[in-house]
Amino acid sequence: MADCVLCGCCLEGCPLLAATGREELSPRAKALLAGPSKWNAGELPETDVAALTGLCLGCGRCEKLCPQGVRVPVLMAAMRAGHPDFKQWLWKQWITKLGPFWSLAARGAALAPEAFVPGSLGLALKGLKGLRPGKGLAPWLSITRFPAQAFAAKHAGRAVAVFDGCVGQGPRAAWAETARFLLRGLGAEIVEAKFSCCGSTLGMAGLPEAQADARRANIAAWRGAGRPLLATYCATCRKGLAEYAAGGIAGGLFADEAEAALWRAAVTPLAALLAGAAAKTGRGAPAIVGYHQPCHADLNDGAGDADLALLSGLLGLRLRTPAKGGCCGFGGILQLVAPELSLKVGRGCWTSLDGALGFSAAPEVTPAYVLTGCSGCAMQLSATAPRGAQVGHWLEIILRK
Repeated sequence: MADCVLCGCCLEGCPLLAATGREELSPRAKALLAGPSKWNAGELPETDVAALTGLCLGCGRCEKLCPQGVRVPVLMAAMRAGHPDFKQWLWKQWITKLGPFWSLAARGAALAPEAFVPGSLGLALKGLKGLRPGKGLAPWLSITRFPAQAFAAKHAGRAVAVFDGCVGQGPRAAWAETARFLLRGLGAEIVEAKFSCCGSTLGMAGLPEAQADARRANIAAWRGAGRPLLATYCATCRKGLAEYAAGGIAGGLFADEAEAALWRAAVTPLAALLAGAAAKTGRGAPAIVGYHQPCHADLNDGAGDADLALLSGLLGLRLRTPAKGGCCGFGGILQLVAPELSLKVGRGCWTSLDGALGFSAAPEVTPAYVLTGCSGCAMQLSATAPRGAQVGHWLEIILRK
């Protein structure tokens, strides 16, 4: 990885800098901290290094702007790994051990008075509360035409496995059910596989061993299912899965380069498989629907933001997107390290959405109604939403019949 030359191209894209005005939180400052300089992390107290490396959203916006190819989130993850603390351990338990209990925790969070919730957990529990079972959006969109012929022509009968991720396996199992309903509409042969967390949030938290364990488990499950297409409906999961094959067999995950290439081609957004579908709106459809674009949606893999493309085709002029979309502020472990920063970025995101939807001017006429295609974004938007706003994954609006 190249060294930072302090050009500042990354500054424009950093949500933390935009929200706080504090350049010590910018990617340039973090690259300086991690690089060969007099401010080398080895000369700083352990507690200071742990605090500084925790203050990164991992959104990757700086990477897209850097002419040197510096990957600041990766640098911060490596530094976090070198300076572990209790919050990393807590995050690891939350992701790897407590997933089966998320639905129960979501119900409990809805009942617990905010005054009794620890400040470091408040934002995370608010987001989970917004995703508790039974509290999703009411469906109002019926698919009237599935692109079954195009799917069959392109994938030649290849089976499909759905990667549900942590939220789809837990508090939002309805997403998983709708994803399979849509695949059946395409005529796909669905195979089930026992996948774990994609590992993305574990890696960004500075937990490389836990990330590697998750990756190996998922590849083993994929092999066991016959190496099918891997349909995803979370932008962060898609990014995390795509990175498995970024280094080919160098990471020791795949048997050979051919298998790495097969994995790379297998990871597919569910929305991309549905390209060309048609739909009609039913009762309860809002007049204006906002779309929040996840930071990880637009990967350099040819699919682009498939969720936005699909919704644009299905909803037409009903769909609105901010001219300059903002990061929701989720940031994974940042929820525990600095929830106040996560909240500040989240509020800025809602300001951007308001500019596109205009819900604050007349909320009784045009209430805030926002869809997204990322589990983390759905949680964060729920946690930071203004009163009366409705937020959910686009799968929630699909009628299954």
